[in-house]
Amino acid sequence: MHPNPAFSQVSADESLAFARHRGFGTLSVNGETGPIMAHVPFLISETDALCALVHLARSKAIARADLPSPAVIAVTGPESYISPDWYGAEYQVPTWNYVAVHLRGRLEPLPPETLRPMADDLSAMFEARLLPKKP
Repeated sequence: MHPNPAFSQVSADESLAFARHRGFGTLSVNGETGPIMAHVPFLISETDALCALVHLARSKAIARADLPSPAVIAVTGPESYISPDWYGAEYQVPTWNYVAVHLRGRLEPLPPETLRPMADDLSAMFEARLLPKKP
């Protein structure tokens, strides 16, 4: 798939808002033998959109990679196959509609004293979305 600009219908701010609300994506860095990936929750500050705080377990290969490193988080949303039959014209090809945002930057470990507050903030964000709160 290629990101055709004709199908990009939202602003950078809206894309960032989607990623912020989603809060989960696939983190990837280049490793010695190829890409290394991990599925991670993350926070994007409401005031500093240039910083995403990622929760990455120490057991993940990325945590043992040569950091700091360039990185990307792929954040995906709804997707759907579109049959060529839906176009009502012959000689059409199938396609796929999807929502995705790529966050690019530099992955750097945080100082140990910042890890607990960041994990608390991440938990608070997702806990606030649970309705009803308790089963």
